Amino acid sequence: MSGTGVVVMAAGLGTRMRSKLPKVLHPVCGEPMAWHVLEAARGLEPERIVVITGHQAERVEAELAAPGVVFVRQEVLDGTAGAVRRAEEVLRGCDRVLVLNGDAPLVTTELLERLLAAGQGRPLAFVTCRVEEPGRLGRVVRDADGAPAAVVEAAEWEGPAGPAEINAGQYVFAGSWLWSRLPGVPLSAKGEYYLTHLIGLAAREGTPAGTVEATPEEALGVDDRVKLAEAEAVMRRRILERHMVAGVTIEDPATTWIGARVELAQDVVIRAGSRLEGATRVDEDAVIGPNTTLRNARVGAGTRVEASVIEDSEVGARCRVGPFAHVRGGAVIGEGCELGNYAEVKNSRLGRGVKMHHFSYLGDADVGDGANIAAGTITCNFDGVAKHRTVIGARAFIGCDTMLVAPVRVGDDAFTATGSVVTKDVGDGESVKGVPARPFERKAPGRGLPAGHE
Repeated sequence: MSGTGVVVMAAGLGTRMRSKLPKVLHPVCGEPMAWHVLEAARGLEPERIVVITGHQAERVEAELAAPGVVFVRQEVLDGTAGAVRRAEEVLRGCDRVLVLNGDAPLVTTELLERLLAAGQGRPLAFVTCRVEEPGRLGRVVRDADGAPAAVVEAAEWEGPAGPAEINAGQYVFAGSWLWSRLPGVPLSAKGEYYLTHLIGLAAREGTPAGTVEATPEEALGVDDRVKLAEAEAVMRRRILERHMVAGVTIEDPATTWIGARVELAQDVVIRAGSRLEGATRVDEDAVIGPNTTLRNARVGAGTRVEASVIEDSEVGARCRVGPFAHVRGGAVIGEGCELGNYAEVKNSRLGRGVKMHHFSYLGDADVGDGANIAAGTITCNFDGVAKHRTVIGARAFIGCDTMLVAPVRVGDDAFTATGSVVTKDVGDGESVKGVPARPFERKAPGRGLPAGHE
């Protein structure tokens, strides 16, 4: 093995978060904070990534599992050096070993590239930051020549409390040097093995560490809910700016929230008050909002979605959705469909050009191309024990206040009159009306339809 190996620290208790959720799983723009660290590391195309888990290990591993990620458990939380030692078997042979904190979601690939460059020809390099209030962070001590001589942990610091250069907790090591020195790291007074000991060791060996200075934003370590909110605000701004630079119009950034995994094509418009979450993807020229929520949704080119919710579903190109529509539960809406106010579609497939303008519910249904679903239509899909499907054929006309009692099929070009309760299949081209619905002959199909139809 050669190249770069990555260790992400994700074993800690995170007691200051005061939460049942492991610290590294607290979301930042919709994804666990450690996920953002892994994304930054993946930008380097490393040979291997190891995540060190400990507290609630099973839960952390389930959330962060991904191709190329190996988990190693730190059963006893004995410090940062102890954690890295547990990764030796997996990473031995890597030329360089990058060590990252899983609670620093604002770290960037660009910063890590600078860190790798600073470590060239040295036993190690690490990220520093100048802050006004060091707090619980370790202080960097430099020698007369300006080289790092040591990092002093906050509990052991006896100097002034004011501004200081702190250790941000990201390192790169020459692999062979790291594995040969780690066993010599002494036990601290707190009963932990500190990785920072190696900074002083390198200085004593006459090969001082390199450093890279980060902004306070990049170096932010999240250890309580206040810093979590700070990280959320910064990441939200970054995501919005990234999309706008790529050709997306965001009408009102102050009221728009876009998750970290959302994909937006060029010339998409996001209007005020909208929220896009999860694995959402929006194709070119679509207009989303105002006041719309997309959650794990796919929206086709040129589609407009206004004041509506689409979740775990797909809407095709050139559709019109809303206001106040709800598409959910794995629904697939074909091209050119129109879903109006208070139209709800769940676990259904709508063919091309279906019109469902208002106050209707389609659940567990398959609807053919060009069908018209008039106001008040409901698929009665649940019998109290199980759910059943409804099939509506192409170009079928479902009249106002029609109840379709599943399982039932309405054929191509079929017609249901206002107020029909359909309990039996309707054949192709057949017209039905009444309670229960029975066949009747329409004198002028397509003309003089009963009032209230679309």
